[in-house]
Amino acid sequence: MKESEVREALHTHLRNNLKEKYFTSLIIDELGLLEGSYRVDMAVIHKDEFHGFEIKSALDNLKRLPSQQENYGKVFDRMTLVCDQKHVAEALEIVPKWWGLICVSEVDGKPFLNEIWPSRTNFEINKYAMCQLLWRQEAFEVLKEHGMAYGFRTKSRKKMWKALAQNLQPREIRIAIRRKLASRVDWR
Repeated sequence: MKESEVREALHTHLRNNLKEKYFTSLIIDELGLLEGSYRVDMAVIHKDEFHGFEIKSALDNLKRLPSQQENYGKVFDRMTLVCDQKHVAEALEIVPKWWGLICVSEVDGKPFLNEIWPSRTNFEINKYAMCQLLWRQEAFEVLKEHGMAYGFRTKSRKKMWKALAQNLQPREIRIAIRRKLASRVDWR
């Protein structure tokens, strides 16, 4: 089963299970994190939480998963591993307790998703890592919206991210990021 088939099945699964929240969320495939160092397979960006999904098809292995876990945990309030049934035993050993786990198997030639356990809240969010989802101009606009733009017009994006992380609450950052990501045009 290809990753694209699993991704399509995951979209259907989310649409059916999240219902209204699915349609009010921004769903982004292949979202770059931490200045592009990592790329989560799917991000569900809602005003109240960011939920990431990492897909491991039968053709993949779990070698990069520990590094992905550490870094995705800086940005996402919830994470879920969506893996082929052949990876489940190994995943049970290495997936953190706050990550959800969905097993993918094939039924009648189509992907079937079975949730083994749901994700839980991650309490180790890094506000600076979250702010890195913003482009420089977007970060400046958020500073401006919060009355903090003075002296930042010519500063680096890293200084802007730092100011946002130091002065805004996680919920305020989530709302700003969701709004800015939704307003991007042709950014892929």
